[in-house]
Amino acid sequence: MANLFADIKTPYINALTTKRILSSAVKENIFQGIFTKPDEAVTESYSEDTDASEIQVLRVKPNENDARELGADTNGKWFNGEEATEPQTEAYGIRIITTIDRPIDIPTNAQDMVSVDLLSSETKNLAGLVNRNINAITIAAMLAKNFNNMAGFDRRGKEAAVSATALTSNWITVTDKNYTNAIIDAAAQLDNGNEAQAIDAYPDDMRAVIIRPTIKAAVLKGMLGLNGGTAVFDVLRRSGLDTEARPEIATKGYVGEIANMPVYVASGVVWSLVEKYLGLEAGALANVAGMVVSGAGTGRALAFNSKIKVVDAQSGQGLRIQPKYRFGAECWDALSVVPIFSAAFTNPVTSADNALYVCGPASRI
Repeated sequence: MANLFADIKTPYINALTTKRILSSAVKENIFQGIFTKPDEAVTESYSEDTDASEIQVLRVKPNENDARELGADTNGKWFNGEEATEPQTEAYGIRIITTIDRPIDIPTNAQDMVSVDLLSSETKNLAGLVNRNINAITIAAMLAKNFNNMAGFDRRGKEAAVSATALTSNWITVTDKNYTNAIIDAAAQLDNGNEAQAIDAYPDDMRAVIIRPTIKAAVLKGMLGLNGGTAVFDVLRRSGLDTEARPEIATKGYVGEIANMPVYVASGVVWSLVEKYLGLEAGALANVAGMVVSGAGTGRALAFNSKIKVVDAQSGQGLRIQPKYRFGAECWDALSVVPIFSAAFTNPVTSADNALYVCGPASRI
């Protein structure tokens, strides 16, 4: 049992005991909001609140229907000599099995004795934690797909990796610190599209740029150069900011636009959580300076039907917060993700045994 009222660390000044009080104002924790936004970095239209464990999304594949020449020696008759085609579909899944659901107990005695609204503070902390995890799992799903396919593998869940066609590298490594040019080059990669996914070019309005704080200064300087020295934040269409407004990096991550693409700064805390979701060692992604992505290649679902419930605490007088947030993200198209590296980067995926998969950090072995 704790030794009550013992060894009080009372402040002293010149041998006099001074007074200490507990402020009624709370030092709030600061979390970034969800910057991996629907219809930019990710698509959420496949689902709104669901209690399922997985959502299956179907794509009707385009028919092979090449043009022909009338009068040609091959298939040149009045009627097409090829057999009729039939619709074919391809299925994609989004698992919604990542959850934040650890109960939080707030004893009445503690609430009475501390001049802080513990219920309100814990609820704010919980909301921030959920936002951070949604951002991290989305980025993790994108990098896992890209890195796996680059190595010639694919993976879902914890199953054994299966072979996949290795990609021609769409990685961009920066050697001159000109990250703005690298972002434009990455956008050009998205302009190439993906014939296998029936995408001629990834839509302009579904692109987003996600960068690390360590390269923000270099990116912003490049943006000023692009705009001829005019204000970077004159982006009325996207965010309502004008030349007199300030970007909200801590809450929204937003810093401006490059080549008609919104640019978001993901904090180092988020990148560290991405590593945990992928089962990588701390710092394994340090050379990933950022990435340009298309929301057309990644699906995300949020099961927030009953996201939080407050009941009586089971151990005695008090309240118990019962959160139930379930979410999941799945990247189906490795070419919709163009990573940008600040230095030479070695793919962590070298074999089927270490192909990446996304898993909640608390469930990692």
